[in-house]
Amino acid sequence: MKKIFVAMMCLSLLTACSQDNKTADKDNNLSNDMNNAVEDIEDTAKSWYGNFENALKDNEISYASKEALDGTSIGAAEGYRYTMDNGQIDVYRYEDGDDFRKIMNDKKLDIDGKSQNVEINDHYVIVSDGLSDNILNIFRNLK
Repeated sequence: MKKIFVAMMCLSLLTACSQDNKTADKDNNLSNDMNNAVEDIEDTAKSWYGNFENALKDNEISYASKEALDGTSIGAAEGYRYTMDNGQIDVYRYEDGDDFRKIMNDKKLDIDGKSQNVEINDHYVIVSDGLSDNILNIFRNLK
């Protein structure tokens, strides 16, 4: 009877360990899927900004510098400022959410208490106040 009891305990422990491994594998797979999704978004954003920069170059529009912006205060996931001889271009990437829906509806963005007109292309927003039609058309036509 003791041998049967010990055998049943061992079997129970093996089954429990097997279930823990399966749960751990599921957790690891979910974590990997989430990391891959974040990497895909980052890669897409990098290629979008790269396409924007290439389109500027193709249209003989040069910029002196590109700096990362902290867009968190306006709800953006990221942003960049392109400094040119005659001004600046601010481009932000938004994720779905209330901040992005408000911008989609208003076509305006409040930056430092100042309301600015914007153009929207998918989840990218460019501050359009004072930009040339050439730059705006480049932005509008990006995929």
